[in-house]
Amino acid sequence: MAAEPPRPSRFPVTALLPVAIVLLAAALRLVGLHWGLPDRRHFFSYHPDEIFLLMPSVQSFAHGDWNPHFFNYGSLYLYLVGIPAVLSGVVHAASLAPLYLLGRTITAVLGIGTVAALYLALRREDRSLALVSALLLAVLPLHVINSHYATVDVPATFFLVLAFAFALRSAQKPSLVTGLCAGLFVGLGAATKYNAGLFLVPVLLAPLLAPPRQWRTSWLGSVLLGAAVGFTLGCPYFWTPDFRRGLLFEAQHMREGGTFAFTNAGAGWVYHLLHGLPVALSLPLLVAVVLGIYVAFRLPSRAVRLSLLWVILYLFVIGFAKEWFIRYLLPLTPFLAVLAGSGLLWLWRAPRAKALRAAGAAVGLAVVGLTLLYTWGQTQLLTGEDPRDRAWSSVGPVVMLSRGRVAVGLVSAPWFYSPPVAPYNAGEATRRYFDELMRETHTVVTTGWDPAVLRAARPELFFLSDLESRDLLRRHDPAAVSFVQELGALYPYTCRFSRPPAPGAWLAPGRDWAPPDWLYSSPIITLYCSAESPDDGRLYF
Repeated sequence: MAAEPPRPSRFPVTALLPVAIVLLAAALRLVGLHWGLPDRRHFFSYHPDEIFLLMPSVQSFAHGDWNPHFFNYGSLYLYLVGIPAVLSGVVHAASLAPLYLLGRTITAVLGIGTVAALYLALRREDRSLALVSALLLAVLPLHVINSHYATVDVPATFFLVLAFAFALRSAQKPSLVTGLCAGLFVGLGAATKYNAGLFLVPVLLAPLLAPPRQWRTSWLGSVLLGAAVGFTLGCPYFWTPDFRRGLLFEAQHMREGGTFAFTNAGAGWVYHLLHGLPVALSLPLLVAVVLGIYVAFRLPSRAVRLSLLWVILYLFVIGFAKEWFIRYLLPLTPFLAVLAGSGLLWLWRAPRAKALRAAGAAVGLAVVGLTLLYTWGQTQLLTGEDPRDRAWSSVGPVVMLSRGRVAVGLVSAPWFYSPPVAPYNAGEATRRYFDELMRETHTVVTTGWDPAVLRAARPELFFLSDLESRDLLRRHDPAAVSFVQELGALYPYTCRFSRPPAPGAWLAPGRDWAPPDWLYSSPIITLYCSAESPDDGRLYF
């Protein structure tokens, strides 16, 4: 009797889940990359930090000088953008928009790569935990939104997840090579953003966090050697005076602060816990993280315990700083996803009764679905016409055609929060060029927060962004309060330009609770104006 031919093996559908998660991560991170890009109306984007990370490509790398001369952050990201920018000729483009887009694309790719790397880091220990954690990171609001910006936080986090992967692997089977790799990626992370170097602590302690506990002296040496090599590769000009100045400036900035939103706002730890994390994660995901912290003390998972150790250590350290921007929480996002994933899996696995397991699964799906809704709503704020552009479009033609007879008022030189009343919109960095242009056109008046200057200048129109005023008014700053009252007295007509409420916004604390950098994509612009145009009697808006 002839033997039966072997049946073709079925391709497991679950093998497609990691691919689907990465594709979801890509979809969320690639939509909206063109938000606020420079154009003829404004030469710089609506994100205030991007230009400082991109200008070394134009000012140094394009001329063959590979010292960026800017070290407020590590230089690795500057090279990741600058090298392809020089090779492709983007640095010689007439507009900065292609350079911005290149930088944002690199950030987005590294953000997508972080989701894939987290899955690969966890799959040896627990494939279910790997899938759930990667899915949560794919939809995690803070990580998704900041993957759209040409900044250092998401790239630094990518290197930390690679270090995490090698730390877990070495803890289970220590070797010189994996120790070197773990240290190498910590060093590369620190060469991107200095405080990522703190990740050395959980990496060195990884072998002791769960059974079998193994410690070798060679682990310490290999990790430290790898970190030194990684930092040197990513920041090769660390020996220069430029580097020392940049590092000391950043340390002083963190120690002294200066952002009004954070003055007299209590302790940094409390601010991050009450303002940063609820907005960064959404409330459902934050509850899952709290559950995961409970689970970390019950289950001997090295990955979960290492994640908890990093979250506690990093929050403890950054709480001493005087600046508490929400982007500072980005190095925590993959590890918060691990904690939340472990909590949701425990909720599903712990009960024996099928009904309870089904309820646990439903809770997990609800957390993912609600977080995705919140994140999708936030990405929509990066699409469509920006409120700054709409505000200027409403009056710009009148101002331009008046040839100086209609003046626009601003509190200060145009910056990221201002409508594009002049193309030089990088604040004090471009103040000289802005002043030269105004001496020719006389179209924009800056008043400061001085009611007397406002009364004397009395521009026909005045723009006020809530990104410049909301924290001053909330703290009842006398100058700001008097100034806004004077605006109301001098200008009988106002018009507000803002985005409609984002889908799922109710899943996190409201706008007044959010750290200022969370609102870059959605300012509220108030236009103060007289009743009629001096030329034809039309309303300005």
